Amino acid sequence: MTEYGLQPSYVKLDYSTPFGNHSHTIPTLQWLPTSIMGNMGSYVAWDTVPIDAEAMIDSLVALLKPEIGSDSSYDLASIYNFDVGSGKFRPEAFKALAVAGTGSTASPRKAVSQTINMRTVGGSTFKIVHLDHSLGASEFDKIPPLGFGGAALAIVTEVTLTSNAWSGRDNTRPNGIISATFDLNDALRRQYRMV
Repeated sequence: MTEYGLQPSYVKLDYSTPFGNHSHTIPTLQWLPTSIMGNMGSYVAWDTVPIDAEAMIDSLVALLKPEIGSDSSYDLASIYNFDVGSGKFRPEAFKALAVAGTGSTASPRKAVSQTINMRTVGGSTFKIVHLDHSLGASEFDKIPPLGFGGAALAIVTEVTLTSNAWSGRDNTRPNGIISATFDLNDALRRQYRMV
């Protein structure tokens, strides 16, 4: 495993908003081709118990959907595994999704990013970023852990469970919440021709 890389495996979750197509790239422990219930293989979780990859992904997507607007959706889940022989990641498993968002569509949200900042057991950062996220009442203020709402806390709980296989880029388990931050994404502003 390469420290601070995506090795050995990662999940890519593609989602779309009225403004563009985006994705989350989330490292995992080593992917295994053997499925338990679904069709996407499995992992040996942090607690050393096998977990079905499809079930783990579905559980996270169900908790992520309140963070995107009701006119947005999660469209595809893909698992990539590092092939030592070629030195490249190979796509291993896919699942088409049709999971509509349940979050707010209130403005401003075009090119607004929300970052849920966490810390791994090894002390590195672990982030989940939502693009075209409705800003709401936060007014770009940093939200401390005690200010987290139920949806964000559920995401943190899910990715930190020892019974899952989500990983930080330092190859240790996501462990603790730091903050949520908001920003206008300059790259998206250019892409959307807002500047």
